[in-house]
Amino acid sequence: MTMASMSNDNNYARLSCRVDARIKQRAEEAATLLGQSITDFTELAIAEKANSVLAQHAMIMLSERDFDRFVTSIELGAEPTPALKLAVDTYKMGTTDASNGNW
Repeated sequence: MTMASMSNDNNYARLSCRVDARIKQRAEEAATLLGQSITDFTELAIAEKANSVLAQHAMIMLSERDFDRFVTSIELGAEPTPALKLAVDTYKMGTTDASNGNW
C-alpha cells in the first residue's frame, strides 16, 4: 500500500507517541528481521497487546475452591426469589400474546 492510498483510506488513523530510544531501536531491528516496516510491526504489536488485555478482562478467573463452590451452587440450585418468580410470570404473560414472536 502506498502512502498516497493509505492517507485516503478511512480505515486508518494516525497514532503519535514518544517511546524510549532503546525500545524504538529494538522494534526497528525486530521489524527488519520479520521483513516488516516499523509501521506494520507496531500496528501488529499494538493489536496483539490490545487483544490480550481485552481477553483477560473478559474472563472471570476463579480459584479452584471458588470454582468448586460455584459448581456446587449450580448443581444444588436454590429456591427462586419472589422477584424472580414475578419476572417469570410477567414474561410468560407477555409471550402468550406474542404469537408473531414480538414480545
